[in-house]
Amino acid sequence: MIHSVTTLSRFFALLGSLAVCGVCAAADVAYFADNGYGNPISSLQHPVGEHYQGVTYVAYQGPHEDPYIAAYVHATAQWIGPVQAGVSAMGKSPDQIDPGELDNHGKPALVVDRQGYIHLVFGSHGGDPKYGRNPLGEFFMGTKGKMTHVVSVKPGDISAWRVVDNIPVHGTYNQWVKVPNGDLYLFYRHGGHRSDWVYQKSVDDGRTFAAPVSVLKHKVSAASPTVNDSWYAWFDNGRGDTITASYIYHPCANPKHNAHRQNTYYMQLDTQSGQWSNVQGARLALPVTKESADKLTLIEDTGTVRTTHGTAHVDAAGRPHLVFPAGKDVRYYRWDGKAWQKPVAVGAAGERMHDGDFFVDSPTSVRMLLAQTTEAGHEIAWWNTTDGGLTWLKGAVFMASKERSFNLSAMIRNAHPDAVMLLASRSPAEPHLYRQMHLVGAHGALVRPAAEASHLGDRLEHIKSLPPPNKDKAEAKRKKKLGLGDDDL
Repeated sequence: MIHSVTTLSRFFALLGSLAVCGVCAAADVAYFADNGYGNPISSLQHPVGEHYQGVTYVAYQGPHEDPYIAAYVHATAQWIGPVQAGVSAMGKSPDQIDPGELDNHGKPALVVDRQGYIHLVFGSHGGDPKYGRNPLGEFFMGTKGKMTHVVSVKPGDISAWRVVDNIPVHGTYNQWVKVPNGDLYLFYRHGGHRSDWVYQKSVDDGRTFAAPVSVLKHKVSAASPTVNDSWYAWFDNGRGDTITASYIYHPCANPKHNAHRQNTYYMQLDTQSGQWSNVQGARLALPVTKESADKLTLIEDTGTVRTTHGTAHVDAAGRPHLVFPAGKDVRYYRWDGKAWQKPVAVGAAGERMHDGDFFVDSPTSVRMLLAQTTEAGHEIAWWNTTDGGLTWLKGAVFMASKERSFNLSAMIRNAHPDAVMLLASRSPAEPHLYRQMHLVGAHGALVRPAAEASHLGDRLEHIKSLPPPNKDKAEAKRKKKLGLGDDDL
């Protein structure tokens, strides 16, 4: 089982072996690649992987912010790749060592269509104005890049890719949803902060897409002309032909920017009828505005507590379960059929809880993988409830390190038990921006011979010759961004 002492001991021993001997040619290591770049993954750009016909495919941001993809064949326990699958318009050369030089918003999202072709969308933070007018949003806070769609040349084969020029360039936070009949929905924010959240539907395996449909409306706030209504949203499969949407409100200051986000919301789409509704079934008119969201889809008014995007899943009855990071907590919400259950903070009191994702085993049983910062360092642990989220107990510590910190993806689509989540890890002592990439599941990390997991070549030697980041310049950038993280822009 994933909680076993043997599994954990094996993983920690692998991490320890890296510290003792570096990259040992004959050793297995607990990562499959060492060329994750900057912040290679996020739960917001999702899914980052899918299990399809015995193979788990995973994608992440690699050198120059380009998309990379690897594949794990479960029957033979063999890794393929990673290979570069495209070119990001936001990439820079040479390798950067100043994190302020990276945008990190163009991370890839992956889906496999009905014919087995693999699709990635990546490479944009709102779209560079040079590519033309944005009809559903604004160019704000230095939007850049070009949302790009690539498809594998052959089904199930990651070795060759082609660009398919069939989507707008003005995307941020690209997300795929594949419904049971195989139709594909691509959700994203159509530009910078002050932009609509939209979806495009494909009924022919991503060869063509219908025009964007606005779901969440950006506009000047009715409460104040100095605030623009903006959103962060997360879309995923619901029960049957339903797509769920969990989201938060961002009162984007005008003309400058602020980091505050608040409130939690939920709604859903019946893909058969094309009708959106709230959790009680009341019909919603599109695009949903701040006023209609507050009236019909609000779960909790969080006030001054800063809330960020989370994830959402449904149980066998189709009732939604959601998590949202709020302040230092991760709050769990559940619809019990009549009302939203009072939110409960998951984790240890007083400790910093971070992003994560979860499995719904039954209406009252949930398993959640959360990243946590403790006095001892960083860890990823299971948190479990069997009473519908009223109480939570910490399970096995899945991964832990005194020095290395971890970034988590959302759960792999159609996950094989041995490969449920993609992780990136880094040490602050490393004088570069490369990260180790881990694919983890029921038996810990899927290991790989160290020589096969090394993909940086002489990049690190070259980086050693570069001057250190300009601290004054970095501080100026920090102040300009108001201390915001990647998902604040």
